[in-house]
Amino acid sequence: MTNRFPMPSNKTQMGRRDALRVGGIALSLGAIVAACGNGREGDQGPGRVGYAPPITEPPEYAVDDAVLLRTVSSVENTIVAVYEEALSLKVLDAETVTLIEQLIADHQAISEEMGTLTAVAGGEAWECTNSWMMDRLVEPVMETIAASDNQAGDLVSLAVSLESLAAATNQTFAAQLSTTEARSAAIAAASIEARHAAFLPIVAYGTDAYIDPAVLNQEVDEDAVGLPQWYAVPSTFGTTGQITLVIGAPDENGTRTTYFLQTPAANSYVYNELEPTC
Repeated sequence: MTNRFPMPSNKTQMGRRDALRVGGIALSLGAIVAACGNGREGDQGPGRVGYAPPITEPPEYAVDDAVLLRTVSSVENTIVAVYEEALSLKVLDAETVTLIEQLIADHQAISEEMGTLTAVAGGEAWECTNSWMMDRLVEPVMETIAASDNQAGDLVSLAVSLESLAAATNQTFAAQLSTTEARSAAIAAASIEARHAAFLPIVAYGTDAYIDPAVLNQEVDEDAVGLPQWYAVPSTFGTTGQITLVIGAPDENGTRTTYFLQTPAANSYVYNELEPTC
């Protein structure tokens, strides 16, 4: 077989890797000389290569029941906004459209209940989306889907991911809330959203999408475009771990865009000090 990438001979001129190696040595020697020179002034901190934006520390606000409930409302409202945008693309079949409309109604009801409980907890109900999620997740995801070769499939994958995220969020917060009423509401919401996440794969793939073969230590199937298939039962127990979403058109290497969804943390909480943005 002909080698498409022949190795350079001894007569070959210096390549990019050699130049980088020599340049690195020169840079290192220069740094040593500068460090050992007399009269060295300036910043005494450690060196830095490249540029990284400054780290934004999360605000040091108190996290109480009202904050957790406002955050849940923000997640529910964000999912509603995503679904409404998904419907506007008009790429889903009639059965899926009907299902998404029902999901919207369920999330609106959960958000309203959390708003009522927020007021009981002494806070102000949150009726907006979660700006952190919108900026860092929703906007880039929807841009990826807009340019995808499989928009309908990507929207279903996004819906499964969001329902799983909502269920995990409510399950996690249920253990942190201090009142029985708030905990019960969070667990009830998590149960509804877990059922959503289970039903969507069955709508998309049929009865073959009941149980993930990985649960039985078997090989996971791929869907029509070569992506791992979603399943109604993805694991033995409910998980609150990271959710992997693979969507978008493949690049020149056949690789699609991957996003990671995680339950809200300190940088995405809707604190009592935050003013509505909608």
